[in-house]
Amino acid sequence: MRIKYIILFIISVFVSKLINAQEITVNAKLDTFQIEIGDQVYFKLNVVQPSDSYVIFPKFKNEIIDGIDIVSIGQIDTIQSVNKKLSLTQGFLITSFDDSLFNIPPFPFISGNDTTYSNSISFDVQMVSLDSATISKIDTNQVLKIFDVKSPIDTPWTFKEFLQNYYLYIIGFIALVLIGLLIHYIIKRRKENKPLFKISKPKEPAHIIALRSLNKLKQKKLWQADKEKAYYSELTYILREYLENRYEISALDRTSHELLELIKHSNIIEKERFTELSQILILGDLAKFAKFKPLPDENDLSLKNAFSIVENTIPKIEDIELMVEENEIDTNSDLSETVNSKKEDK
Repeated sequence: MRIKYIILFIISVFVSKLINAQEITVNAKLDTFQIEIGDQVYFKLNVVQPSDSYVIFPKFKNEIIDGIDIVSIGQIDTIQSVNKKLSLTQGFLITSFDDSLFNIPPFPFISGNDTTYSNSISFDVQMVSLDSATISKIDTNQVLKIFDVKSPIDTPWTFKEFLQNYYLYIIGFIALVLIGLLIHYIIKRRKENKPLFKISKPKEPAHIIALRSLNKLKQKKLWQADKEKAYYSELTYILREYLENRYEISALDRTSHELLELIKHSNIIEKERFTELSQILILGDLAKFAKFKPLPDENDLSLKNAFSIVENTIPKIEDIELMVEENEIDTNSDLSETVNSKKEDK
């Protein structure tokens, strides 16, 4: 008895699987089965499936089969069918340029572990036919008449073609213009008793720039006008710029703490100068960022310390004299005057 129930159970499972497989139907069709070469026709694939099933359509790129080209691929349209089933249709606009009778084979549609195939279709592509009315209109004498060879069509040149044909002339013209301008420039400079090329003056030494800027800051009297923030902003910038140009270090883009740490570990200035610099930078940060109002004596001391830092880190006189002798700086510059004044002090 138990064996009977087991056999019935196996049969029921097999039948249910068979019924489920038969629930998915696939149909392939053409709008017309015969076209002339170059005409276009729609090839459609239709699937009817349960609403809870998922069917994978075949993928095409440029051709349905060899010789049948795809012009465009449509989206899959889904509509509700009878018996709560879904009808999915995808259309392909196709054409062919081969005079042949094609057989479009079945294509697989996969749903889970099951595969359903579409039906095959015959597709006939024929040469363009000429009816008697069209043939009667053809003038055979005109067709057989021999004509002389026509001259080339005179089309305007493109800019690229113009360059390809005349680039040597263009280069020569530009060269002549440049030579003419150079000759004109040489003659003009000689008439004015000037050298052919302007001699650029060397960059001023860092301490000359710094001392000039400090004197200008002193004349502005910013802190006396209750502008301590502007005063310390300009003062610290002058010192940072001086240190960067004098010792070739990155001073402008560092915080005060980072700059002091760099100078402390590199030992580029004396301890006394380091103390003066620390006083200026720390007090400057308080005035600029903490709205601290320094005393007048502190403001005056900051400027004096700035002058002290610059004046006590000026390069040695021997180095400056060597620069003057080698014409590395203008002998009429402020640096030359500094050298002469220091010689007189000695």
